[in-house]
Amino acid sequence: MNFKFHTDIEKQSVNALPKHAYFVPYTNKTEAFSNPKREHMNRVTLLNGTWKFRYFESLNEFLKQHELLEFDEIPVPSVWNLHGYDQLQYTNVQYPIPYDPPYVPEKNPCGFYQKDFDIKNYDEKLDYHLNFEGVAGAYYVWVNHQFVGYGQIAHDINEFDISSFVRAQNNKIEVLVFKYSDATYFEDQDMFRHSGIFRDVYVVGRSKKRIIDFKIETKLGEYEEATIEVAILKQKQNPEVTYQLLDNEGNVIAVDNAALEGFSITVPEAKLWSAERPYLYELFVITADEVISQKIGIREVTISNNKLLINDQAIKLRGVNYHDSDPETGYSISEERLLEDFKLMKAGNFNAIRTAHYPKSPYFYELANQYGFYVMSEADLETHGVVLLYGEENNEDYNLIADDKRFEKPIIERVVSSIVPLKNFTSIISWSMGNEAGFGCNFERALEQAKQLDTTRPLHYEGALYAEDHHDLSLIDMISRMYPSTDELVQRYLSKEDLDKPILLCEYAHAMGNSPGGLKEYHELMENYDAFIGGFVWEWCDHAIKTTIQNGASVYRYGGDFGEKVHDGNFCVDGIVNPDRMPHDNYFEFQQIHRPIILKEHNATNYIFENRLDFVDVSEIINIICTVTHRDGEKVVFELELPEFKPHTIIEINLSEYIMLDTVSDVSFAYVVKKDQLLLQKDTYLGTDQVIYKRRDIAALNNKQQEKVSLIKDTSQEVVVKYQNWYYVFDKHCGVLSKVVHEQHILVNDPIQLTVWRAPTDNDSHVKVEWKKMNYDSLRPRVYETSVKQHHDGSITICFDLALIEDRRPKVMTGTLTWSVLNQGEISVDYNMKKEARAPFLPRFGMTFKLSEQFEALKYYGFGPFCSYIDKREASYLDMFETTVTQNFEHHIMPQETGSHIDTSYIALTDGQYQAEVIAEKPISFNAKHYSDYQLTVANHDDELTAEPYTFLTIDEGQSGIGTNSCGPRLPEKYQLNQSQFKLKYKIQFNKL
Repeated sequence: MNFKFHTDIEKQSVNALPKHAYFVPYTNKTEAFSNPKREHMNRVTLLNGTWKFRYFESLNEFLKQHELLEFDEIPVPSVWNLHGYDQLQYTNVQYPIPYDPPYVPEKNPCGFYQKDFDIKNYDEKLDYHLNFEGVAGAYYVWVNHQFVGYGQIAHDINEFDISSFVRAQNNKIEVLVFKYSDATYFEDQDMFRHSGIFRDVYVVGRSKKRIIDFKIETKLGEYEEATIEVAILKQKQNPEVTYQLLDNEGNVIAVDNAALEGFSITVPEAKLWSAERPYLYELFVITADEVISQKIGIREVTISNNKLLINDQAIKLRGVNYHDSDPETGYSISEERLLEDFKLMKAGNFNAIRTAHYPKSPYFYELANQYGFYVMSEADLETHGVVLLYGEENNEDYNLIADDKRFEKPIIERVVSSIVPLKNFTSIISWSMGNEAGFGCNFERALEQAKQLDTTRPLHYEGALYAEDHHDLSLIDMISRMYPSTDELVQRYLSKEDLDKPILLCEYAHAMGNSPGGLKEYHELMENYDAFIGGFVWEWCDHAIKTTIQNGASVYRYGGDFGEKVHDGNFCVDGIVNPDRMPHDNYFEFQQIHRPIILKEHNATNYIFENRLDFVDVSEIINIICTVTHRDGEKVVFELELPEFKPHTIIEINLSEYIMLDTVSDVSFAYVVKKDQLLLQKDTYLGTDQVIYKRRDIAALNNKQQEKVSLIKDTSQEVVVKYQNWYYVFDKHCGVLSKVVHEQHILVNDPIQLTVWRAPTDNDSHVKVEWKKMNYDSLRPRVYETSVKQHHDGSITICFDLALIEDRRPKVMTGTLTWSVLNQGEISVDYNMKKEARAPFLPRFGMTFKLSEQFEALKYYGFGPFCSYIDKREASYLDMFETTVTQNFEHHIMPQETGSHIDTSYIALTDGQYQAEVIAEKPISFNAKHYSDYQLTVANHDDELTAEPYTFLTIDEGQSGIGTNSCGPRLPEKYQLNQSQFKLKYKIQFNKL
């Protein structure tokens, strides 16, 4: 055979049947009503399972050896890269091959698959269709040694008629999959580049007289009436058609004969579908030998006055971008994994999913129908690599493929193949033309095709941003952007009176590592501007490969860890959940920002709540648990009785019987699921609100007797101060406390580190270059003068005039650090510095105590339980938290700063014998961990970290915000530590328990 199709730009498939709506027909009504899984249907032969397999480095190698093969075995579906074959590789923008469309390298890895099979319940009167739901790479197919056909769009359903090739038993299927083809230039998505048959393969027996394609549209009428319109677009041999419509409880709503061109069903008192109430009817379209079942949600999607409307109700898309990614199976997503993801999304208060960046399996849309998600379904189309063809990123080249008519056919076919099979899934409320592929004449034609195929859903395409003036954007129904700042959103779009389309952020809040910051600002704009219809966080899960290392441990690895020549490092590790779906702290930030109820305002003991749901009385599904915390720490917990609470209404609740304002510290409201529903179990937490009246009264640092402090030594090297049996040593060269000793027990044995450095987060990836130029990671104190003074009350003050400085650079900061040992043994710290105006903003301003690792028990009064920063604090709340230093540290695949807590006024670390307590009148930020910032800075993987025999307690005036600058705007100035004066003041005491 001449293997040329995979480099022929005109051949997206060969011998494939025309695209049609996805369905797998039942044999009869009995089977249809019993609703077996697809693999148990009478006329479905599932070819999943173990296949024979052989990997080749190139086509030439295959041609030389394929008749003398010794086979391995591989599961289908799967990707061969995760079964020991080929190179593992992650790239974002870069093409993995030379840019030379439609040609690919001669060294083009390929996998040869083979399987013997029998046809279940074979009937020679039927036609048999072979279906591939997803193959990564171009593939050639043979059945019983006869060429069947060819396909290449990876996430496309290809169907081949194999009726003349198969028999009842002893059939053989062979598939040759190429890693690279001309499709490679159109599938340049940000992901690990895997290969293989990664979705289901099956054979369906079809009646000769059959429906081939149909389209369902639902329309709302007056007086709660709705219409389901079914157009039969294509059929064979004029079958007689009847239909039956059932409601969600199995009651028959309508039954009748149907015209061959289609039919219309009127549904009185129709129950409408939404993400909040995903009510589904079931339609059975019946012919003599087949029954087609389709779940239908009655809903309309429109855009009016720059609002996105579902069933005439304006909604906001609180969305997430969702790649097919599993650390062990790659692109092959099991039903269990998908259901787990949907459960987490529901609990995270997400109502929308963008199928980044390709259509999902039919099962995905079935679940989205059932459990309620608004889906933006995206075409398998991205050509991002064109912007890097000549070195640095050049967006002027974005339209290189999009505006070249040679590539019109593959672009149109990719758009068409993403719409036609999926058009009857209710959950899809918008079509996306693809991702990061520029704009041009080819997209104008593709948009025309999309509108002809479906007028009921709006069209989305972010690449329109790169259109030139002569291009026609009229068929795109919304403005779409990635990662603009909130200032740009307002100035460029939301403040414009002549804005003619709503705006959507198809990607925002890049959730890479310890991220994102500033989420609240985007959310407030979304709530305040009708035209801001929503956004999709980038992205759902970290992409990484689960790998076993020499010691047998399982670890995660990212781009560059597999010896690949071209890669984009850890940029794939950018999700709100871990590869194993353990939520990161940032998951809870989104959960909180999208909570279904919010406390709008309060006045004394009156609290006004708003139901932010669009279709549901929130009192039916959610309870509010109220916690009143008094200043002495006592808590009173009770459940609020909610009255009727309709969507987008407010209620006012008076709690004067529970609250005495002169004794209360704070009042918190936790929103939990009232009863099992959809994917959520009773008592699932969905968010909180808190009102802080006055911070809690914290007990004094100690109960030691007052006693005069003694100055034991004052030399050119150090100052030693004694209180009872406690010794405090201060280093005159560093200007810091360097040792704490009690009865031969050393609690501190290293000089306290004055620091402005944090282990860079992924969002610090750009600014850390500026930080390192100023040596922020290695600044050292330079002491100019020291004064020691004993006061009348017996306390002793050691004051250092100092600077923070490093080689080759001017002083970064200058000022004073004063240590006062007071007459109950506590140490008062007063650290005042002035920053050099030309130095970049600081990561942090603080100091680190190096305690024994035995100081493990941690208690603090501040914002927790999640890490919190000035711009990442929505999920946290004020309370007294008890945890451990180990638990306080969140492990990221790429190590970085994590575990800080803002607005903290009390900290206690305990080793069982001793306790270190910190109290601050003006709240501070702190972090406690078993890893130094140096180790976190230099390590590239979490498993490279070694817990050190210390507890590092860092006390900060504050840190700069987290932001989203790994792939987003620069950190806003209001979140930068860039003031001229810095001041950190607190007290610390070491006690024997």
